[in-house]
Amino acid sequence: MSFKSNIATFAGKSSYWFLHNVLKGGTSFPGKLAMKLDPNVLEQLGRDYETIIVTGTNGKTMTTALITQTLKEKYGDILTNPSGSNMAQGIVTAFLAHGQKKVSRKLAVLEVDEANVKAVTQLVHPKAFVLTNIFRDQMDRYGEIYTTYEKIVDGIKLAPDATIIANGDASIFSSVDLPNPKVFFGFETAQDQPQNDLKAAVNTDGVLCPKCNQILHYHAISYANLGDFFCPNCGYKRPELTYRLEKISQQTPSRIKFTIEGKEFAINIGGTYNIYNALAAFACAREFGVSADEIAAAFAKNKRIFGRQE
Repeated sequence: MSFKSNIATFAGKSSYWFLHNVLKGGTSFPGKLAMKLDPNVLEQLGRDYETIIVTGTNGKTMTTALITQTLKEKYGDILTNPSGSNMAQGIVTAFLAHGQKKVSRKLAVLEVDEANVKAVTQLVHPKAFVLTNIFRDQMDRYGEIYTTYEKIVDGIKLAPDATIIANGDASIFSSVDLPNPKVFFGFETAQDQPQNDLKAAVNTDGVLCPKCNQILHYHAISYANLGDFFCPNCGYKRPELTYRLEKISQQTPSRIKFTIEGKEFAINIGGTYNIYNALAAFACAREFGVSADEIAAAFAKNKRIFGRQE
């Protein structure tokens, strides 16, 4: 580590200690201070870590928490940014706050704001990208969904060897030809549904084919624009899924039971969108060598995982 990085790290850690032990805490300022002294301090802080970047418009905090929890079952201590402070300064703070522990594999699971993927990727050289979804609730910041995805793709292009673990039910995520290894997760289409020819509701966003701009059709829809899509005009369709939700056996406002790879899992939170978050975590954990039993144990933990729902 360079002299400048050492000074930046010391200043950042000192401010973090003061903010959390004397005042009421802070998730951004320590990183902002460190980056002021050394704009590339994150490269030094993250150089020994295999980094997983979690991004998308919705579900980042929950997915990041679930991935971290599953990886802990196998690898113990995992560096992450649990507060949801997902821009560069918040990510630097997460590294500054993390105590050094002896582990078999140094892993960092980072929630990253869509527009910050490129800047973070330049410094931490990620091992994998986990892509949750893209909806239009970010238009006030980043414009159209295609603009948002372009910002993510600009980051992914800097790490062509990193594995893309993406929501296959979101048509946008398979629309750009990238050299990266790809893994897709999604909801399995029932045997009696392949001949279905459905359209999403007229007020649903993101239902144009990203290849030819015609209206997408679906064999099955899970919610909004997510599902087993296909374009009758150009032939574009959902990619082959590596990890599939096979069955939902229970769904209440506070608990969901579902089946993946023939095994039942449960999470203590409601919402179909949270099944996608759990499926993303399952896919990522499996790609990093975590067993289905270890994932089930992680999902079953009673610790509440907050995010925007807090």
